[in-house]
Amino acid sequence: MRFGFETLGNASIAFREGDSAVLVTDPWLTGTCYFGSWGLDRPLTEDELALVRASEYVWISHGHPDHFHVPSLALLRPEQKILLPDHYSSDIKDYLVKRGFAVEVMPYRTWKQLSPGIRALCLDNENQDAILLIEAGDSLVVDLNDSPLCGERRFIRDIVRRYDKKRTYMAALCSNDADMFNIVDAEGRRVIDPPEQRKPGMIWALARIAESLGVGAYVSSASQHIYVRRDAVWANPYRVGWADVVRHWTRPDIRIIEPFVRVNLDTGEYERKHPEQTSDVSQITDATSDDDWAVPLREEEWAALSGFFKSIEILRPCVDYVEFRVADETRRIWINPEPLGQSETRGIAFHAPANSLMSAVKLGYFDAILIGNFMTAELRGVTLYPHFTPIVAKLAGASGVKTFEAWRRFRRRYFRRNPIGYLEWHLAERLAGVADSARYWAERLHVKRPLKIIYRKYLGDPVG
Repeated sequence: MRFGFETLGNASIAFREGDSAVLVTDPWLTGTCYFGSWGLDRPLTEDELALVRASEYVWISHGHPDHFHVPSLALLRPEQKILLPDHYSSDIKDYLVKRGFAVEVMPYRTWKQLSPGIRALCLDNENQDAILLIEAGDSLVVDLNDSPLCGERRFIRDIVRRYDKKRTYMAALCSNDADMFNIVDAEGRRVIDPPEQRKPGMIWALARIAESLGVGAYVSSASQHIYVRRDAVWANPYRVGWADVVRHWTRPDIRIIEPFVRVNLDTGEYERKHPEQTSDVSQITDATSDDDWAVPLREEEWAALSGFFKSIEILRPCVDYVEFRVADETRRIWINPEPLGQSETRGIAFHAPANSLMSAVKLGYFDAILIGNFMTAELRGVTLYPHFTPIVAKLAGASGVKTFEAWRRFRRRYFRRNPIGYLEWHLAERLAGVADSARYWAERLHVKRPLKIIYRKYLGDPVG
């Protein structure tokens, strides 16, 4: 085999040229992440760990701990070269340099030769994620990991068209649980749709993306995790498994490749590394990691929590307050001045354990506790998207963007690099908001069913 790749689980993919290990992506190699909430669907074997350590290059897409997994860094060789996207903030680079790693930032839309027959191109984006294109001989792999396209559809599609379609692959997350969805009502009851209602739409959307990029195959990646802490295992039925992909895939001309395989890029054939697609449920525990839900916050911790949210100036147009219940105490943090009288306000009430909550605040990455799905959120006149999570997690957390002036500089940077793509992406985001309103009014006017059928036919999705 001249060229091939191997999926190791979650977003880790290892590329070979001949007998040489060239590149591994997003190495989550051991243990848990998101405060002990996620475990690897299948722990890596000794051979897989050896392959990671033998790779000359390691690429890390973004700062989520299932991609930038700090405990896994200790398993890498000091001489391995770390490749990073050109993100707005240099936090990840600075951290790795201090740890003694040789770090190289990949310029936007620029090919880098990694071996005689393998080269890679990185597309960082305003979501503070990144896409990696890997050319191995005559084949191309588009590694989306968790990333939205963020205006790069045309650029990627134009590159894909240069290759034989049978030799093009898209590796991407297929999951509807890799974000905060532990939403409750005022009585603390979950208000989310059942798993079988949520799964098909995710798979249909992924199939549409693969079709729009023109690739010949989809590789299940960034999806292989299992909830292991006691207060998060409720989410396991929502995970999209291989059987779900097979059942709901809507583009039969695009081949689907299961997780945990070795792919021969010379022939297009692949081999399973495990006889069955089953999770290692032995990792599930009765514990709640380092959290004790009965532990209260100290007064100085309440002050730090309040200061964290009040410092995010760009949150003010969207949210009036955030409320936290920790142990037996509830406090409201006003982002905007507390109104007088009966004014209607917009807020989110969280119920969280003290240790994870304050660790996320100290790190500055609130996504780390949101994605764990053990904390609950009650939405009061506001939604997590686009009103809260992109602002607190992507801008304030991953980018350090908290003020309106900093936000203007942030937007100018991404607009100047790809003006047409930037405008297309933001128009699509606006239209998604319009679609949410249309669904609301369609339901009130009792025309939701016929409009849904028309819309699904337009997208090419099943209408049943």
